[in-house]
Amino acid sequence: MKRALIFVLGGICVAALSVSLWPTPPAKSHIYFADAPSDRAEIIAHAAGQGHAPPNTLLALETAEQMGADVLEVDVQQTRDGVLILRHDDTLDRTTDLTGVIAEMDWTEIARADAGATWIVDGDSFAGRGIKVPKLEEALATFPDARWTIEIKNDTPHAAIAMCAEIKSAGAQSRVLVASFHDAAMATFRAECPAVATSASSREVRDFVIAARLGLSRFVSMPAVALQVPTQSNGLDLTHPRVMAAAQRRGIRIQYWTINDPAQIEHLLAAGADGVMTDYVDRGRAALSDAAK
Repeated sequence: MKRALIFVLGGICVAALSVSLWPTPPAKSHIYFADAPSDRAEIIAHAAGQGHAPPNTLLALETAEQMGADVLEVDVQQTRDGVLILRHDDTLDRTTDLTGVIAEMDWTEIARADAGATWIVDGDSFAGRGIKVPKLEEALATFPDARWTIEIKNDTPHAAIAMCAEIKSAGAQSRVLVASFHDAAMATFRAECPAVATSASSREVRDFVIAARLGLSRFVSMPAVALQVPTQSNGLDLTHPRVMAAAQRRGIRIQYWTINDPAQIEHLLAAGADGVMTDYVDRGRAALSDAAK
């Protein structure tokens, strides 16, 4: 019995030593971050900055850029006839004057929608101002110098392949980071566009965070260059120092969404977050100014 115990303890010690000596994978670098600020976190305009204007519209993008957003974040859906449009929901119902499932509608139908029909900011309605649902192609062309996070909302290979084609057509491979919760869509996109930066899919985030909390993140493969995550998920604190440190040791930027409370933005900046995704770009910029004082 004593000999067996010694054997077990010896095995545990050898395993622990092996873990401690296992090398951390080399830190990642990507051209997408070449123009990112090196001395502070990035302020990312969530849904193009929907706290200031209707989400995923050219007006919101213009406003966010004028306010000093470092990155413009948009969501993309694919229409029945294959057009990629800026849209979070899979229907038109919530913010336009039309209804219907986008994947069951053609672009010519969607082009008629008033994209500000239901949106009100500080009592100011955006209905009837001629705000339209833009194509991804139009957005990339309108802001040719912007850096983007673009989320694939459709869990289909067709949407992922079309996304790659749009980015290449715009010559935006170095300015776009592609996100998706969907593991399959992300895998398809990476196969089509291996040079374009991506964030972690849902499964990749889960595996990395759990491993980081256990001190085992060096064993987890991570093709992404960013973790875009909420502060909490399924009872796990994703702002835990072990999670941040594990990501940053690997050169993986950790960016939190969707943070609209100024105090929480300031807290994440102080904790060392690499990016804060917010509906209110002005609040993010104000927090950066306060942090620099």
